[in-house]
Amino acid sequence: MRKITLKHSPPAGLARKLADDLNPSQREAASAPDGCNLILAGPGSGKTRVVTYRVAWLIGRGAPAESILLVTFTRRAAREMVERLGGLVGARAGRVWAGTFHHVGNRLLRRSARELGFESNFTILDSEDQKDLIGLAMTDAGLSSKDKLAPKPAQVQHVLSFALNTRRTLEDVIAETAGELVAWTDHVRHAAAAYAARKQAANCMDYDDLLVLWLKLLNEHPARLAEQGKMFQHVLVDEMQDTNALQIEIVEKLAAAGSGNLTAVGDDAQSIYRFRGANYDNILKFPDRHPGARTFKLEVNYRSTPQIVALTRASIAHNHTGFPKELVSARGDGPKPAVVATADVYEEAALVCQQILETRDRDVPLAEMAVLYRNHYDSVVLQGELLARGIPYNVRSGVRFFEQAHVKDVLAFLRVVLNPRDEASWRRLLLFLPGIGPAKAGAVHRLLAASADPFKALASAETMAAVPTKSRGPFAAFVNDINLIRATDPEKHPADAIQAVLAGGYKATIRQRYDRAENRIKDVEQFAVLAAKYDSLERLVGELMLAGDLYGADVEGGDEPRDLLVLSSVHQAKGLEWSSVFVVRLVDDGFPNRRATDEPGGEEEERRIFYVAVSRAKDELMLTYPSTVSRGFGPTTFSTPSRFLTEVDPDLFERVALEHEFESLDINKE
Repeated sequence: MRKITLKHSPPAGLARKLADDLNPSQREAASAPDGCNLILAGPGSGKTRVVTYRVAWLIGRGAPAESILLVTFTRRAAREMVERLGGLVGARAGRVWAGTFHHVGNRLLRRSARELGFESNFTILDSEDQKDLIGLAMTDAGLSSKDKLAPKPAQVQHVLSFALNTRRTLEDVIAETAGELVAWTDHVRHAAAAYAARKQAANCMDYDDLLVLWLKLLNEHPARLAEQGKMFQHVLVDEMQDTNALQIEIVEKLAAAGSGNLTAVGDDAQSIYRFRGANYDNILKFPDRHPGARTFKLEVNYRSTPQIVALTRASIAHNHTGFPKELVSARGDGPKPAVVATADVYEEAALVCQQILETRDRDVPLAEMAVLYRNHYDSVVLQGELLARGIPYNVRSGVRFFEQAHVKDVLAFLRVVLNPRDEASWRRLLLFLPGIGPAKAGAVHRLLAASADPFKALASAETMAAVPTKSRGPFAAFVNDINLIRATDPEKHPADAIQAVLAGGYKATIRQRYDRAENRIKDVEQFAVLAAKYDSLERLVGELMLAGDLYGADVEGGDEPRDLLVLSSVHQAKGLEWSSVFVVRLVDDGFPNRRATDEPGGEEEERRIFYVAVSRAKDELMLTYPSTVSRGFGPTTFSTPSRFLTEVDPDLFERVALEHEFESLDINKE
C-alpha cells in the first residue's frame, strides 16, 4: 500500500528564539527529553520563561497543543504563560490546557458529572456558601448552634478541607490541628456526611470537590483514567513545591496513565505553604518517586544584585534539607543589604517611612517599593505612620471581587437561574425579603426542592401560603424579578440577565442593606460589562467562582491606579518583585514565628519564608528590627534579633547605626 507522509513545520522562528532568548541552562531545561523532569528554578531565574518555552518546544516538535496540560497555582500565572506562548506558537497557544488545578478540574468534571451523581450544570460553592451549608449539615448531625462549646461551621470547614487535601483521616487532622474538637469528632464526621449529601442534593460542589471528585473519577472509573491519560500526553506542574497530597496524586496518576511525561517546576527553597497542606516532599522526593528523572537547575538570577543574591544564598544554606544550589547574579553591583536596629516599633516605622520618602525623591515610584512582614499585625504601627505622613499605600489583602456581598447577591440570582436546585443561593435571596428568616427560607426551599419544576413551584399558591402575610407583596415582586431574569435568555446573554437584576427590586435592596450604595450599583453595572464578553452563563459563573486573583478595589484619580506603596505579608508577596524592599520586625518569636518553630520542620520553613522575603528585592534591601517590643497590653520587653540575621556572615550586609537630628526650635518665628 502506498503511503504519504504529511510534513509538519515548527512555528516560524521558534528555533531561533529558543537559541537567542535562553541561556544554556534554561535552554537545556526547556528542551528536556520525554519522561520525568524536575526543573529547580531559583528566584529571578526565568522560571516562567522556561516553562513557556518548554511548552513551545513540545509543540514545535509535533505535540498537539491540546495534548499538553499545564497546571499553575494562580490564574494570573496561567494567563501570563498563555500570552507569552502566543508570541511563540500563535493561535495554538489557546488550545493548551492551562489553568489552576481547580480550573482544570471544573472543566473535566463538567464532562463526567453524571458518573459521580451530579448534573453537568452543577454550581460551585464559595467559602461563605460552604459555611452556610455546613451549618445546616451540623444541625442534621445533631450539633446545636445554641451549644457554645460546639464547633463553629468555619472550624468544621477547615478540618474537612485540610483532611481532604492532605489525604489524611478526619480523626488524625482533628487530633493534631484542632485539639479542642476531639470530643466532637463523631459529630464532625456525621456533619461531613450530611454536608456531602446536601451538596449532591443541591447539585453543588465546593472547591475541594473539584479535586476530590476528579481523583475519584480517575480511581473508580478506569475508562475516564484511560481517556484523560490519552488526552494529556505531556503534564507540566508549575510551583511543584506548593502542591498538596491530593494534587500530586492527580497529576502523577494522569502522567502514569498516559505517556509518562511529567515535568515538575519549582523551587524547594520557596516551599512556604505547609499551613495550607502543601507537602514539601512532593518536590524534595520527586527523584525518588520517579527513578531516572532528570534534574535541571536554573541558578542565574536576573532580578537581584550580587549583594542581595549573596545574602539570599547564605540564608537558605542554613537549612539541612533541600537541593543544593549555587545562585549567581547576572546583574551589576549594588549596595549591600542594610540591617538597622531601632529603639522600638515606633522608631522602626519612622525609619521606614523616611527611607521610603528619600527613595521616592530618587525617582523610584512608590509602586516599586514594598514593606514585607511575617505577621499582618506587624503592619499596624507602620500604617499609622504612613497615614500621618501622607504616604499612600495599598495593603495586599482584601475581599475578592466576587466575594463582595453585593456581587455575591447578583451571582445568587444568576446561579438559581442556572441551577434551580442551588439551595445556598435560594436561601441567600429569600433572606432579603422582610419577614423571612432562616426557618421560613428553609420551608420555601423545601417546596422548591420537592418539585420537578422549582420555578413553577416558586409561583404556586402553596409556596405563597408558606410565606408570612406581611412578606407576600415583596415575595410576589421577587418572583416577578426571577421571571424577568429568565426572560432575558440568560444562558446566551448573561449581561442582559445582570441588567435585569438591577431593573428589578435589587437596586432598592442595595440601598437598604449596604453603605456606599451608588458605588455598589456601579459595580454591578460594570459586572454586566464584564459579562458581555461571555456567550454562556455557565462559563461566566464558573470562571468567576474560580477567579482567585480578581479583586474589587476603588481607584482614586481616574482610571489609572495611583502610585501606591505596597504593604504585604511575605506569603502574599511570593512571586512578586520590587526595586526596594523593606523587611520589618525581624525579631525572634516574630520572624521566625514562635508557634511555627515549635513544630517539627517549622524552623526550616520559617527560614524559607525569610528566603522568599529577601529575594523579592531587585536593587535595595533594608532589614529592620526593634530593640524593644510590646505585646498587646503587656510590658515592654527587650527583643532578640532574628536568628536569620545573626546566623549569616555579617560581611554580607551593612550594619547601619541610627543617629538623631532635631530641627532647631525658633520661638521668635511667626
